[in-house]
Amino acid sequence: MYLHSLIKWWERGVFAALFLSIALLGVGRLEFGSPSQGMSAWSVSRTTFFFWLILQVLLWVQRGRFEPGFVHLRTLAQLYAFFAVVTLSLLPDFHAAGDYRYFTLACVHAVVVVDVFSEPRRQTCLLYLLGIVPIVLVVRGLVHNPLVLSFDLTHRFGFPLDHPNTAGFLFSMSIPLGLAAATTGAYPWRVFGWLSLAAQGSALVLTFSRGAWLGWSASMLFLSGASKKRQLSVGVLAVIAIVMVAVPSLRQRIVTTITNPETDPSIGDRLQVFREAFKVGLKRPVIGAGYGRGRLREALHGDLPAAADFNPAHTHNVYLELFAETGILGLGTFLWLLWNTLRRVWCAAATRALGERTIGFAIAASWCAAIVAGLGDVPFFHHESRIFFFTLFAWACLYSEKYRSTASG
Repeated sequence: MYLHSLIKWWERGVFAALFLSIALLGVGRLEFGSPSQGMSAWSVSRTTFFFWLILQVLLWVQRGRFEPGFVHLRTLAQLYAFFAVVTLSLLPDFHAAGDYRYFTLACVHAVVVVDVFSEPRRQTCLLYLLGIVPIVLVVRGLVHNPLVLSFDLTHRFGFPLDHPNTAGFLFSMSIPLGLAAATTGAYPWRVFGWLSLAAQGSALVLTFSRGAWLGWSASMLFLSGASKKRQLSVGVLAVIAIVMVAVPSLRQRIVTTITNPETDPSIGDRLQVFREAFKVGLKRPVIGAGYGRGRLREALHGDLPAAADFNPAHTHNVYLELFAETGILGLGTFLWLLWNTLRRVWCAAATRALGERTIGFAIAASWCAAIVAGLGDVPFFHHESRIFFFTLFAWACLYSEKYRSTASG
């Protein structure tokens, strides 16, 4: 009796902690007195994992035998394969494996989300947490630095996240979900949804993140085609046209990127990294140089002994990054994960009632934003975008599994 009550309350505590972790994606890191003392989505997520493990032990004791109670985790087969290949790339010594530790805990985060949010009523929370709550990021960023409203490239929107590209990546994935919340949620969630959409759209522009802009555009075009609402496509084109005409700094960034990219120093640096990282992948085509920025830098310096000062943070392209670090096996399993997740959500959404279908298409659109924005950055190397990506993946698996359960029933 006591064990049953303990398990019940322990499970509620794990849910509350995981709920807080996902909510903090839209709030940003909270500091208590000093930068070294704070709370973030990442810190809460990794702590929640250990309490979740204790919960599994308690359930094991209650059953009297080892019998996993979360059979729905079989939906994560692609994640298990991707994780196995990434692990294989670091053998035999696992040196310079700092990024691997973050990656491992992110994969574990997806497992915990699938288990804890398996109930359909809890999955509704994910729509509001991922689609509406990021309005808090916008408010905090504007209060912290009102100069971002000057539309100057020297004042890009980033705070309270670690980089403007991180903020742009997160907003590009969140906006389709916010649109679903604004159109399918009950009052007052619809009002909050529209407010969040307006705020996040403005902040997305102010990040000056070209990859995020491209990801958002792709998500809206996908959503327009999936829902058969051409007005969304017209709206995307109208927003781009208005921005191009009204804001010279944004127009210059877009036009320069398209017509004269060699004049942009950041593009020139990235192209150099692209070329050298691709060479690393060609020299180690099967399993790569090993997952993580440290292993890639080692390989780059080994191939370029004369370039001692060549120390890129990363390649700013998730697909090239994985090819160089994990080879064809790693890139192939990741592409399989991306495609299969999109396909499953699409198939599930196509058979659902209007409200559920809209949410499914929004999840798929958000996934498209992640796929396309990955051409300009690596989400696995930033805490908030990493947790958002793996939370979205877990939700997509739950959504498609719910469809399979309904169909089989």
